[in-house]
Amino acid sequence: MAQRREESAQLIPVSINSFDSAALDTLGIANIGDIRAQVPNFLVDRFPASNQTLRLFIRGIGIADVQITQDPAVGVYLDGIYLARSTGLAADVADLKRIEVLRGPQGTLYGRNTTGGALNLVTARPDKEALAFTQELGAGNRGRLYARTTLNVPLGEASAMKLAALFQQQDGFIDNGGPGGNFGDRQAEAYRFDWRWQPDETFTLDYAWDRTRLESFNYTPQAVVPREPDGSPADEVILSSRRFVPYGDDRFSRLDTSVALLPNDTDIEGHALILAWMLPGVTLKSISGWRELSDLSYVDFASGASGEYRVDFQQIAIGVDSGTPQTFETVRTSLSQDQFSQELQAFGSLSPRLDYVAGLYYFRETARENWFPLHHISSFPSLATDDQADIVTVRGEDNDIENEAVAIYGQLSWNPDVLESRLQFSLGWRRSEDERSVNRRFRQDNYLDFGDTVLGPLEPTDFTAGGSRNFDDDSYSFIVEYDWNDDIHLYGKYVEAYKSGGFNIRDPDPAYFSRGFGAEKNHTVELGFKGEVLQRRVRFNSALFYSDFTDLQLNILLPGGISDTRVFNSGSATLSGLEMELLAFPWAGLLAGVNYAYLDSDIDSIVDPFTGLPRSFEFTNAPRHSATVNIDYTFPPVLHGDLALNVNYNYVAEREPGNQNLYRDDYQLLNGRLALSDIPLPAGLLSISAWVKNALDEDYVDFALDNLPHASRAVLWGETRTWGLDLRYAY
Repeated sequence: MAQRREESAQLIPVSINSFDSAALDTLGIANIGDIRAQVPNFLVDRFPASNQTLRLFIRGIGIADVQITQDPAVGVYLDGIYLARSTGLAADVADLKRIEVLRGPQGTLYGRNTTGGALNLVTARPDKEALAFTQELGAGNRGRLYARTTLNVPLGEASAMKLAALFQQQDGFIDNGGPGGNFGDRQAEAYRFDWRWQPDETFTLDYAWDRTRLESFNYTPQAVVPREPDGSPADEVILSSRRFVPYGDDRFSRLDTSVALLPNDTDIEGHALILAWMLPGVTLKSISGWRELSDLSYVDFASGASGEYRVDFQQIAIGVDSGTPQTFETVRTSLSQDQFSQELQAFGSLSPRLDYVAGLYYFRETARENWFPLHHISSFPSLATDDQADIVTVRGEDNDIENEAVAIYGQLSWNPDVLESRLQFSLGWRRSEDERSVNRRFRQDNYLDFGDTVLGPLEPTDFTAGGSRNFDDDSYSFIVEYDWNDDIHLYGKYVEAYKSGGFNIRDPDPAYFSRGFGAEKNHTVELGFKGEVLQRRVRFNSALFYSDFTDLQLNILLPGGISDTRVFNSGSATLSGLEMELLAFPWAGLLAGVNYAYLDSDIDSIVDPFTGLPRSFEFTNAPRHSATVNIDYTFPPVLHGDLALNVNYNYVAEREPGNQNLYRDDYQLLNGRLALSDIPLPAGLLSISAWVKNALDEDYVDFALDNLPHASRAVLWGETRTWGLDLRYAY
């Protein structure tokens, strides 16, 4: 579906990694996070404020700060429906059929916010031909339990339905010695209902409903390097925090909270209606999508320590010895979002040598991110008062947004009668228009708490602000393809992609907030080779690319602040690189594959908006080298079933941005699976598999932060060794 129609991945001019249902089972892929180790130049970070929120990066391009007012640079699609928010992307999908990773800008056909690339999730459709049932059960270390059920039921000659349900739970790898859950505990439920009606070969109706519920306890960032005072207003927080927060270079296996660690709760529900008419000379498709998202997040940025930049206590009281204490009730950070999208597509032929794809797109979104009554609380002994009063900062925010977008796109493909008709030219265009509006309420109060008396609020800040901006863009693509023969495909292309501007809810200045920031644009030139030789026993694909960005959106930390940032558009930035894939069948039963990616990134010297001086800036998630090795071996026939071994290896080079506190060392992950499949039973087939992820139990940094009040470097660790045993019955 990379070209919005069914085509072989070997015949499309896109650097793509595709995983079908067999590959998903072999590699143990159930969600987006699971494919991070399988695709070079594709990285996934857990957002520190919520394990259920993922930051996606393709070719070094992604979103630095997940907000409802900023759009991601990697477009995610579920059965052709665009998913606007990164919150909840860690969810498991109950019945995945295929995952496609499209690297590079997809500006014409996948045009909504795809300056980095696109991710396409495809679910399995009902089958009218036969009754089918599958049951999967799994168990593993850290209390892992897994169950997935699917049932396909024909409903006469023209219709069928499919039911799917999934349950999974697992403990985190960092114990909590205090109250509440353990860091990283996770439980997920996913349900799906599909109905297909196909009265004849010319018309198909697909309806789908899905729901996912997630509950998880965040991994708190582990403090590594203490922050030093710098003469800023944050010095009180810095010096006080260093008294209580544990620091260490090695991964802690345990942290002790003093206030109960509460879970994050995410609920996602969606409806999809897809209609397709196959008429003489043209295929028409309508894709309608409705989706709702709600999320409650609890955040601890202080490594479990007491009273140090904790977000969302259940309650805080000041003046407890006065007889009339002031009590602040708090809530977890709340996000609610709903979206509707409608897309109309037409593709067909204007003549035997002229094909087209055309479409209209509409998108509307409303969302609210509510941090009232409290966003965060900083509570610490004052170093500036003789009486050692506690300084208490109470801060809340409430943001409402409305986004509306329309687009029209088209692509013409011409296959001239020259060079044995092996040459093809494609010209694409997309017109995008976005309307965005936001309303913001902000309040911050500061108190001095002496126990028996309270002074404050001191220097309160209270404002409301709003803004609205319109953005529009014309993006073009030009592609040349040449079939050297039936097995070798060459292409060259120029592609543009646009990402809408927006607003930054981390900016404390209402004027800058209301002003917002502009759109960014990616201009990419790419040369590609896709070939199969030796009777298609060897496959080699490669892509060489150069991307030039204008008005790249950058997040800059405000001087003297803790978490306040400003977003502005830089002058220009460039990315260049190489992606290669080698797949070989050297002998019967053995499949070996190697994927490698090289990336060179550069952001031109920019003018610091605060100092007015030039400064360097680097992409934070653009490793120079990354690679995967995958080996599948099917043993000679055994007495019962088919025995197969899969071993895969993933390497990611170090990431060294200009700020060394954000560096991440290189890491290597080794995974494996041994499966005995298709064991015949009196009715149906049984499969048994044992697997391990991160078999060498390597400690590696998944994410690094440099803006916490107590630490100039804090990290989120990647998953430790995980192993399990799975059973699958299919009828």
